Amino acid sequence: MTQRLIREHLSLSADARNRYREVFGQAGRAAADDALLPEAEAAHVARTGISPLERVAALLAPLDIPWMFAAGWALDLYLQEQAAASARPHEDTDIIVPYGAQFVVRDTLRAAGYSVHAVEDGMYVSWDAPLVPPHHQAHAFGVGETGQMLDFMFSDLTGGRWHYRRDPSITLPLEQARRISAGGLPYLAPEAALLFKSATRGTHPRPKDQRDFERTRPYLNEAARAWLAQHLSAGHTWAAALEG
Repeated sequence: MTQRLIREHLSLSADARNRYREVFGQAGRAAADDALLPEAEAAHVARTGISPLERVAALLAPLDIPWMFAAGWALDLYLQEQAAASARPHEDTDIIVPYGAQFVVRDTLRAAGYSVHAVEDGMYVSWDAPLVPPHHQAHAFGVGETGQMLDFMFSDLTGGRWHYRRDPSITLPLEQARRISAGGLPYLAPEAALLFKSATRGTHPRPKDQRDFERTRPYLNEAARAWLAQHLSAGHTWAAALEG
């Protein structure tokens, strides 16, 4: 994604091209990329805003299901509600959907021209049978588009509660887990989004997840901090930061 953002910015800004060439000539490509990347990221965010989410919402809003944006986009929506000037580029758009609604979502996407694929054991498979745990994911690509992949994550939202997929005993009331932005976009509560990001595939946070935590932590209220700290793995590095 880094190279795509840099190429995009260079194609749109003559001034950026001139500065990139200057650094490239003095110190090489890696140094030029490093020098331009923050500017390229900021320009991309300013240009696209939340338009990827608005396109998804136009498709899903008519469906009578409690879907919501997740991961980094959820944090962006939360921070926007806090009037925090914090956003970053995103490689895809993560969306939580209840397991029982997967086929109505699939059919809606197909009708809109999307190519859809279920994911099982890291491979694309035909989405003809409903996914059941532990399988929980499907991807959608707009035909002829260069936009973001839609990453649907099917979740247990039964009993009026959101259940953490990696440990279903960890829950939140659905009305607390599913926030609605001022613009009407539903998103996963930041403490829940960060719990997913606290460990990916059983490891420590990835660099982008660490950055997401650092930009969101100052805006978490006391209850959200306490809930997240309670459910982190033992000895997690975020625990001390949540106490401050």
